[in-house]
Amino acid sequence: MGLGGTAARGLIVAAYGLAFGVALPLALLACARALDAAAGWRAAPSPWGFVLAVPALALVAAAVVQLAVEGHGPPVSAVPPSRLARRGPYRFARHPIYLGFNVAAVGAGLAIGSPALSLIVAPALLPLWLAYAWIEDRALARRFGRSYRTYRRRVGLVPPLPLVTSSRLAARAWPTEFSGCENVPRRGPAILVANHCCYLDPAFVGRTTLRRVHFLATAEAYRRPALAAYLRGVGAVPVRRYVADPRAAREVVRLLEAGELVGVFPEGERSPLGEYGGALDAVARAVCRLGAPVIPVGISGSYDCGPRWADVLRRGRVQVAVGGSVSFGGGDPARAVDRALVRLLRQDPQPVRLDGRLRRRLGRVLWRCPDCLREAGWRAAELRCTDCGARWTPEPTGGLRTLDGSLRSLAALGARVWAVPETGALHANAAAARERATTGPIRPLLALGEGRLEASPDGLAFREVRIALGELASITIEGADVLQVAARGEMWQFRLEAAFRMRNALEAWRRSWARAA
Repeated sequence: MGLGGTAARGLIVAAYGLAFGVALPLALLACARALDAAAGWRAAPSPWGFVLAVPALALVAAAVVQLAVEGHGPPVSAVPPSRLARRGPYRFARHPIYLGFNVAAVGAGLAIGSPALSLIVAPALLPLWLAYAWIEDRALARRFGRSYRTYRRRVGLVPPLPLVTSSRLAARAWPTEFSGCENVPRRGPAILVANHCCYLDPAFVGRTTLRRVHFLATAEAYRRPALAAYLRGVGAVPVRRYVADPRAAREVVRLLEAGELVGVFPEGERSPLGEYGGALDAVARAVCRLGAPVIPVGISGSYDCGPRWADVLRRGRVQVAVGGSVSFGGGDPARAVDRALVRLLRQDPQPVRLDGRLRRRLGRVLWRCPDCLREAGWRAAELRCTDCGARWTPEPTGGLRTLDGSLRSLAALGARVWAVPETGALHANAAAARERATTGPIRPLLALGEGRLEASPDGLAFREVRIALGELASITIEGADVLQVAARGEMWQFRLEAAFRMRNALEAWRRSWARAA
């Protein structure tokens, strides 16, 4: 750039500095003073204003310096930085200068005793800078392309700290014992793998470190706007569990390249019966190939806090143990992950206390008598069978005592039930929905209404929908009552109480079909 260009650039930067660093604050102050006078408002100066304003102004200064050092330019849209700034304050908020200025205005109103400045003028700035930030986001996306789009997905308009902190504070309602937290790296990339029994497991894992952990989260959560906003705020990565999801895989790679922590539940879903189900081969191979340290985290007791079939949470004692980095050694990655996690669990399967729970929900996982294996006389809510007379009494420790005095776990009883092959078609009333495409942005599903769902050795049938067994690419469960199947580039969901039973039958029939084919 020539001398004339440098001088012009300097004049533009100076003009912006005077306009936004001097003229705008004075104009806002004058407006606030006029409103205070017109309304007759008076307030004593508060020292809390300085508590807000000083850190906010420090944030602005740090962001300006970071732009100069990393971005090689000033915070001026007419002569923008030549490089994308992603470190320092920009690691936590995309527009820290606007954010800091807004918070400083609120603090200034408190500090000088101007109610109008802190309650009217400063809040009025919020929609203005958000609108300008949206315009600037589009310009930056055009300027920096995929780099900025990736950065925008990862970093929000405001720091995620309040959301991350709120999750950890909520988890503190559960008495939790931690051990081995020093095994989580203080800096650099790593993958935390943990067993999964409860919705709260990400919060338990997150409390093992002061760093933010980016968990893989089911795409279904992102179909609910409020929950999607929360997950984006805590840095979760959406993944479609029912298909290969290259978009999620690329995001995980980018996070690790940026030196972040990634959280993965290698079982792929929450355990229905409380036992560790083992790492999925594809997941274990993927984390092994990524090259980052893989840190195992064993969570004991969370199944009692929120068993999958129960739908509700309650307090219970939880133990979280962090192990050393998994040693793969060229063997089977899934077995290496399984060995590392099982060593950290206090009990496997985990017990669950049934006192005070809605026991009729047990029918989701115990749909026949675990003793005679008939379903006609089975009463899941009462844990008894009128056909064979078997009865189970829940123990305070979480086990189930039989009439002969032996103690069994829910997982042991469920294993007997789930091992019984279905001899005919299964029918149930269901509410159905469909996803038109299993690629691209996650959008709301298309509701198909209610009707009769049939699962048979031939496949699934719902009204005009017919999915042959050989076409089923994936059979998964969302929550405890949603059967999710993918085929032909589409995905269908069926909400019904017998979701686990239907999945169990479909998987058995599909295995038989594959052997015959």
